[in-house]
Amino acid sequence: MHLNAVAKPERLHQSANRSYQVRGVRYTPMTNVRQFTQTGRASWYGRQFHGRLTASGERYDMNLMTAAHKTLPIPSYARVTNLSNGKSVVVRINDRGPFHSSRVIDVSQSAARQLGFINAGTANVRIEQILPSQARAEAETQQPAAKPAGNIYVDLRHFNQRKAAHDYVVQTTTRLRHANNTSQQVFIVPQRNGGFLVRMGPFTHQDKAEQTKAVVTTEL
Repeated sequence: MHLNAVAKPERLHQSANRSYQVRGVRYTPMTNVRQFTQTGRASWYGRQFHGRLTASGERYDMNLMTAAHKTLPIPSYARVTNLSNGKSVVVRINDRGPFHSSRVIDVSQSAARQLGFINAGTANVRIEQILPSQARAEAETQQPAAKPAGNIYVDLRHFNQRKAAHDYVVQTTTRLRHANNTSQQVFIVPQRNGGFLVRMGPFTHQDKAEQTKAVVTTEL
């Protein structure tokens, strides 16, 4: 098992870095990877979210070195240091949160264990964005991992009520069927901050994902 996420330059997610609002607060994510340092309280999320889709469209895996942050680019990499014991890890930012005024980052269960605060639940940490030049340097010394096919999902619409989201899923699925597109699924993703997000996928290519989304949203 890797002790750190392997930092490498990645194309930023098109929709996960748009401005968004949660509980009356507007957040504007960074749209490029740049110098960033932050200190504050970290928490972690584990089994209850295992397998759920993240803001990036990937499924959360509590055993991987990932994290949720309100504004860091998705995907990007950050070094998180536990200020109480000096332990440090590299995580891949692929989700949004935590939407709690006293916390700055939610790390995976695996990252919390390696940082030494899984039992305490929270810890004071320092977050440092890993820049593209640093990511390239690390990638040159690591065996590149094969990118799994069919792992691209697109967000369609957000609803406050589950019934409205369900009706939209039915309509969209019907449109896809009439277009002889039966390889993608349309489904509801309950959000940690409330509401219901409708997603579609998986796709093997981003261009095809955006093209299908444009067709579906235009016709609906």
